Amino acid sequence: MVPESSEQLLKTARERLHPSLKNPNFLVLKSRRAIFQKWIQQLRGKDLKVLDVGARYQPYRPLFAARAQHYVACDLQKTELVDVVASGEALPFECNTYDVVVCTQVFEYFGDPYSAAREIHRILKPDGALLMSVVSCGPRFVDEEHWRFTSGGIRSLLAPFREVTVVPETSSVGGLIRTLNLGLYTLAPEGRLRKLIEMTACPCLNVAGLALERMALTSNDQFAPNYSVLAIK
Repeated sequence: MVPESSEQLLKTARERLHPSLKNPNFLVLKSRRAIFQKWIQQLRGKDLKVLDVGARYQPYRPLFAARAQHYVACDLQKTELVDVVASGEALPFECNTYDVVVCTQVFEYFGDPYSAAREIHRILKPDGALLMSVVSCGPRFVDEEHWRFTSGGIRSLLAPFREVTVVPETSSVGGLIRTLNLGLYTLAPEGRLRKLIEMTACPCLNVAGLALERMALTSNDQFAPNYSVLAIK
């Protein structure tokens, strides 16, 4: 497998931070950006020391802008953007080191997510914040995934933290639309049919989902595809 260049990595990061309507994951990505923006604005301090775990792409790094004095990227795979090669289950950092840990769509890959949660708690400073997102209801994207998480499971996982806020990235309505969108895109053979779905069905479903989410038809989150989480040490 040919390693991705920094240009390719940054392109993927931009597409995740500012997704196109053609992206079947548009609804969750757009929602996550808004949730993270709000939480990051609420963080205290201007010289934050940030650790990004699973930081192959780092799509949310720009949200910190001038707030981050140090931004350290940690991942199992060495790329041009990664500073430290390590697992989130065994972080090579001293206790009480970081103000913020970012960990998006990574916990489902850990063999022992409870160990990763304890490690992140250990290396955070007192009152430090974990910003994470996890898959709740969705297909298996790759064979390396191990877990899916409910709201209650997230709170159990993050029991060492003194405060945990869990927010669904869409309601069940948005989740069902995103599932339909992703299903059509994934099951279509690569080539012209998938491209046609990307240009027609995906944007239409995303616009409909966005409108229905804004109408706030329900607070039910049983079919929420992902949760965003803010945990305070």
